[in-house]
Amino acid sequence: MRYLFAPFLLVSVLCRAEAGPFSLADPLQLDLGGSVHIQFQALIADDPVSVHDLLNRWQGPIHPKEGTNLAIDDARTDIGFSMQKGGYFGYTYRHQSFIRTNRDTALLAWQQLNDIDFTPGKRYDLQLAIDGFEADGLLYAKAFEPVETPYGSLHVGIGFELLRGRNMQEGSLEGSAVANSQTDYDFSAVADYRYSENYLYTLDVKKPEGYGFSSHLSLQWRSERYSLHLLCNDLVGEIRWRELPYSYVNVNSSNKSYDENGFIIYNPTVSGKEISIDHTQRLYRKWRTEGTFKVDSDMDITAGADWVQGYTFPYGGISYHFASGLQTAFSYESRFESLALKITYGGLYLSFRSDDMKHPSILGANLSYRYRF
Repeated sequence: MRYLFAPFLLVSVLCRAEAGPFSLADPLQLDLGGSVHIQFQALIADDPVSVHDLLNRWQGPIHPKEGTNLAIDDARTDIGFSMQKGGYFGYTYRHQSFIRTNRDTALLAWQQLNDIDFTPGKRYDLQLAIDGFEADGLLYAKAFEPVETPYGSLHVGIGFELLRGRNMQEGSLEGSAVANSQTDYDFSAVADYRYSENYLYTLDVKKPEGYGFSSHLSLQWRSERYSLHLLCNDLVGEIRWRELPYSYVNVNSSNKSYDENGFIIYNPTVSGKEISIDHTQRLYRKWRTEGTFKVDSDMDITAGADWVQGYTFPYGGISYHFASGLQTAFSYESRFESLALKITYGGLYLSFRSDDMKHPSILGANLSYRYRF
């Protein structure tokens, strides 16, 4: 782990577990009756480079993982109100993408962007996949009356969104590259790519229109000392795009140019199919499972995991409830080796997540406020 978190460690014995790293809407937390609620959640994570370097065209050191490398952007904002019996109504804004690539692709991109010498004769296997969208719309959530049993109570919540698509990225690229010298390489790859803006090569396109929906499910079993929670966002969800730009093309280096340092410039030759299509984008599910054990009236222990796109993000932590009403929490997430600190007081909730104070590869934040009337 690459972090210096002394302040977090000092409060780790006085904490309540932070929920998982992804930005999720929980119908059981939205529909609490007689309140106005505002929440902002955001997560950005990248395996090969730090968040700062990711936003600065990879201008910094690289530390790719063996095997699959992930780059994740996951944010949502919810503003709305819940009534005593009618449920929660609100506006939602969502922005999320999930990128998978391999070590070779990340390394070649980093060398290209930083004019780092290539190793003559080295072969790069190129693999890249992306799935993401930007949308806003209306959200309705309903928490039903709990079902009481001799062993505890079962709580059920559902949510439904009507979405207007703003942007999308979906597709894959596969191919190979071979370094000819320290400053030059040949490459060829096939891209199967749907998009609202083309980031693979220069192409002006008309912005598509998209409309869709999504559904959420929250189940929680509670007893005196234990609770189990299952939450799924986008259980069934899609955005239907009209006149969406689509490219099924070969990109290669047959037409080369070089910068002032003699390094090859990425400016691919493109051949194949470039059309507009009607396309239904299926929204990928985001799952969370969580269990909590109440040690005593003041302290809880929690363990759980988020599951997204076939990858698991386990976490665990402890929490403490002060007599003043203040609650603090500390948790650790193992996939990106990140720490999170949460503070709750009255209707205010704050949390922050990172793996490093100076050069984080993951940053997360959650800010919400609830006013009861």
